[in-house]
Amino acid sequence: MGINTGFKKARQEHDHAVIVTVADKIPNNVQEEDPKLLMWDDQAVTRMGGE
Repeated sequence: MGINTGFKKARQEHDHAVIVTVADKIPNNVQEEDPKLLMWDDQAVTRMGGE
């Protein structure tokens, strides 16, 4: 399962903490190269009430 697939599944299950935790472990340059990773992370942080 790819990261985007895992993030999508976690979002469907409303498990935003998993997305944020995993995204924090992914180097910034990798996230910047994949806009979907940034989108999943941003949405999860927002839904958890963060910035």
